[in-house]
Amino acid sequence: MKFKYGVSPSYHNKVSTTNMMNDVTIALLFVAICSIVLQYSLYGIEGSIRAILIFVIAIITCVAVDYFYLKLTKVSKEKVGGTVRQNVPVITGLILAMTLPLGNLDSYEIFYVTFISAIIAELFGKLIYGGFGFNIFNPAGVGRAFALIAFGKYLAIPAIDGLASASPLTALSSAEGLSAVTQTFNNYTSLLFGAHMGTIGETIVIPIIVAGIYLIYKNVIDWVLPATSIITIAILAGVVSCFNGGFNIDYILIHVLSGGLIFGGIFMLTDPVTNPINRQGKMIYAIIFALLTFLIRVYASLPEGVVFSVLIVNMLVPMIDKFTANVTDVNVNKKVISVVATLVVAIVLTCLFQFV
Repeated sequence: MKFKYGVSPSYHNKVSTTNMMNDVTIALLFVAICSIVLQYSLYGIEGSIRAILIFVIAIITCVAVDYFYLKLTKVSKEKVGGTVRQNVPVITGLILAMTLPLGNLDSYEIFYVTFISAIIAELFGKLIYGGFGFNIFNPAGVGRAFALIAFGKYLAIPAIDGLASASPLTALSSAEGLSAVTQTFNNYTSLLFGAHMGTIGETIVIPIIVAGIYLIYKNVIDWVLPATSIITIAILAGVVSCFNGGFNIDYILIHVLSGGLIFGGIFMLTDPVTNPINRQGKMIYAIIFALLTFLIRVYASLPEGVVFSVLIVNMLVPMIDKFTANVTDVNVNKKVISVVATLVVAIVLTCLFQFV
């Protein structure tokens, strides 16, 4: 009997992991370029140069950490380059840089903060779990949360001449509340194009949406995640406004268009490694994320809330998968143990840096 050998006809999906990460990098670079132009329009050449330096420091640090970690763990010389590319440190660096502010224009601490945060993001957010594909938390979210907890005093957002002296969400949480925001940001064009105080790349809504549509068109991200989170935030804001003097569309639009909600929904919530397996789980995941974000914004001392909400829902993925997908108890137990171990390490590191 003669056997004929050939490629299996059962797999024809052209969307490989490499292609997906290339598309995400293209989308992030597009938003990064737009954000550098925005910083130039707000702060002049100094603002754009500081933004470029933060991007460069974050990307180079993430790549270097990845490279030296693989060298120390004795990955063969021939495989180091390929493995670094597989771990996509460039994406981690780009997302982290866009979630950081410019810092005080007359100081350089933000560059030091970017360097340390990039190390934490790449090492403790990804590599210690085994690299890309095995991480539990969004790596850039880990770095951003660490920066906020350990170096909060250095994360200043420079004031803008002729524009509001606070971000929309900060103004919303002030004593004047919505009236202060609507008087200052009555033109929603400034919210759509990021002409207000905020981090480097989270405020330019239109370019972020364009990048999100590109990723959805390329089948890289599931539209359900950003759409569900935005709709949930809008519903929650509408309900709260009804209990505080009547339905107010301004209150809803400010919660949706300002801050990092749309950026986080498109680039962090859709991380293919850290979100649930099936669509039912993804919807539950996005609803919990939106609920946490809204609660933190309204009732906690932080005007934002996206990064901490992303990290919290990352921890809930094993539980969501357990109820919505056929995952074995063995895998769930391993992930739960990893989550507990990571929390202990994070608490210890945070305490250490508070006393340094």
